[in-house]
Amino acid sequence: MHFEILVNPTGASGKAWKKWLAVEPLFRSGDCTYTLRRSEKEYGIEEMCRELTSRGEETALVVIGGDGTQNEAVNGIVDFERTKYGFIPCGTGNDMVRDMGLPSDTEELVRRMLDGTVKREADVGELTFRCEDGSVIKRRFNISSDVGFGAATCELVNRSRLKPILNRFGLGRLIYIIKAIRVCFTARPSAVTITCGGKTKRYKKCLCAVAMNHCHEGGGLKFCPDADYADGQLDLCIGNGLSHPEFVMMLPKALKGKHLSMRGVYSERAEHIAMRSDEPLWVHTDGEVIGRSRSVEMRILGSKLKMLV
Repeated sequence: MHFEILVNPTGASGKAWKKWLAVEPLFRSGDCTYTLRRSEKEYGIEEMCRELTSRGEETALVVIGGDGTQNEAVNGIVDFERTKYGFIPCGTGNDMVRDMGLPSDTEELVRRMLDGTVKREADVGELTFRCEDGSVIKRRFNISSDVGFGAATCELVNRSRLKPILNRFGLGRLIYIIKAIRVCFTARPSAVTITCGGKTKRYKKCLCAVAMNHCHEGGGLKFCPDADYADGQLDLCIGNGLSHPEFVMMLPKALKGKHLSMRGVYSERAEHIAMRSDEPLWVHTDGEVIGRSRSVEMRILGSKLKMLV
């Protein structure tokens, strides 16, 4: 078995490269061959995956990084049918690991991959983002796509000078908590029309709309506790008409998935979701902020991600 190992040497404040150095002996001693590929500014993980999976042959990828790096990878895969996918986590959230119940021990995780067999198949989501000039951007996601609160929080986090500092000390989640609380108290509700499963509803004071493929996002928040990455559908959580204190109280409840009983919190499930807002709202896929839009759609792709773990 031959593996294409992709790593961003500066990813996760250098932790991605250290992780590779720790697991390299396992690949060297295993019954396999491998090629190590390091990403660069002009040739990132997404570009590498696109090149490697467009050759019309079987390819086994192993990507080292956090949820953002996995997002780059899934956006680069051209041929899902011929691609086997493994990953070694080292980011802040690692929600895919948490949701799939994968071992926290990295050596055990690598040994699972070395036999080259597909252990499971995972759905992949796709966001269609309409820009203000009428152009369209399409981005895939593994975990979730948020409109409103979650994306606004990620935007503040990505601009924060504290993020790289806290990441170096293993405190990356702290900056998300700080910014999330700030957004909870400052967010303005918006009128949003959502079509889900053929039914259209108008939410006049919407603060958040989270479409989830996995049941965890943001380092453990279970906005959609029943989301299943293999059921061919997206779960949707909507927060509408909540006061700022209620919105703050929703977050600790969401850590255990107990928020759905709150007044003003709604859930839906469908293969395709469309949202139209009266004003541009922040949107992200797997924590990667796309920008602001008045019109987005999310759906499950027909192709599955063939997992080595």
